[in-house]
Amino acid sequence: MRNTILIVGGVALVGFVLGTRANRPTIKARESVRHQLVRLWNDPKARKRRERKAKKLRKDAERTGKHLAKAAKRRAKDLAR
Repeated sequence: MRNTILIVGGVALVGFVLGTRANRPTIKARESVRHQLVRLWNDPKARKRRERKAKKLRKDAERTGKHLAKAAKRRAKDLAR
Protein backbone atom coordinates (compact mmCIF):
# COMPACT_ATOMS: atom_id res chain seq x y z
CA MET A 1 0.00 0.00 0.00
CA ARG A 2 2.81 2.37 0.88
CA ASN A 3 4.63 1.64 -2.40
CA THR A 4 1.45 2.28 -4.38
CA ILE A 5 0.97 5.66 -2.72
CA LEU A 6 4.60 6.57 -3.48
CA ILE A 7 4.22 5.55 -7.13
CA VAL A 8 0.98 7.50 -7.54
CA GLY A 9 2.57 10.52 -5.83
CA GLY A 10 5.64 10.28 -8.07
CA VAL A 11 3.52 10.08 -11.21
CA ALA A 12 1.46 13.04 -10.03
CA LEU A 13 4.63 15.05 -9.37
CA VAL A 14 6.08 14.22 -12.79
CA GLY A 15 2.76 15.14 -14.43
CA PHE A 16 2.66 18.41 -12.55
CA VAL A 17 6.21 19.34 -13.55
CA LEU A 18 5.68 18.43 -17.19
CA GLY A 19 2.37 20.27 -17.26
CA THR A 20 3.84 23.46 -15.88
CA ARG A 21 6.71 23.32 -18.37
CA ALA A 22 4.27 22.76 -21.24
CA ASN A 23 2.61 26.12 -20.59
CA ARG A 24 5.82 28.04 -21.14
CA PRO A 25 6.03 29.69 -24.54
CA THR A 26 8.70 28.22 -26.80
CA ILE A 27 9.08 31.45 -28.78
CA LYS A 28 10.09 34.70 -27.22
CA ALA A 29 7.20 37.13 -27.32
CA ARG A 30 9.34 39.81 -28.90
CA GLU A 31 10.69 37.56 -31.65
CA SER A 32 8.45 36.53 -34.52
CA VAL A 33 8.67 33.22 -36.33
CA ARG A 34 9.70 35.03 -39.50
CA HIS A 35 12.60 36.65 -37.68
CA GLN A 36 13.72 33.27 -36.35
CA LEU A 37 13.62 31.77 -39.85
CA VAL A 38 15.66 34.64 -41.26
CA ARG A 39 18.20 34.25 -38.47
CA LEU A 40 18.41 30.50 -39.09
CA TRP A 41 18.76 30.99 -42.85
CA ASN A 42 21.64 33.44 -42.37
CA ASP A 43 23.42 31.28 -39.80
CA PRO A 44 26.96 30.46 -41.05
CA LYS A 45 26.72 26.80 -39.97
CA ALA A 46 23.40 26.35 -41.74
CA ARG A 47 24.77 28.04 -44.87
CA LYS A 48 27.74 25.66 -44.93
CA ARG A 49 25.42 22.67 -44.51
CA ARG A 50 23.27 23.88 -47.41
CA GLU A 51 26.33 24.38 -49.63
CA ARG A 52 27.67 20.89 -48.83
CA LYS A 53 24.28 19.33 -49.50
CA ALA A 54 23.93 21.19 -52.81
CA LYS A 55 27.41 20.08 -53.89
CA LYS A 56 26.59 16.46 -53.02
CA LEU A 57 23.29 16.63 -54.90
CA ARG A 58 25.01 18.05 -58.00
CA LYS A 59 27.58 15.26 -57.87
CA ASP A 60 24.87 12.61 -57.48
CA ALA A 61 22.90 14.12 -60.38
CA GLU A 62 25.97 13.94 -62.63
CA ARG A 63 26.54 10.30 -61.66
CA THR A 64 22.91 9.46 -62.31
CA GLY A 65 23.04 11.21 -65.70
CA LYS A 66 26.12 9.24 -66.72
CA HIS A 67 24.54 6.01 -65.53
CA LEU A 68 21.35 6.69 -67.47
CA ALA A 69 23.32 7.62 -70.61
CA LYS A 70 25.25 4.32 -70.45
CA ALA A 71 22.05 2.37 -69.89
CA ALA A 72 20.38 4.13 -72.84
CA LYS A 73 23.35 3.35 -75.11
CA ARG A 74 23.29 -0.32 -74.08
CA ARG A 75 19.54 -0.49 -74.66
CA ALA A 76 19.85 1.19 -78.06
CA LYS A 77 22.61 -1.25 -79.01
CA ASP A 78 20.46 -4.20 -77.93
CA LEU A 79 17.48 -2.94 -79.91
CA ALA A 80 19.63 -2.34 -83.02
CA ARG A 81 20.57 -6.02 -83.20
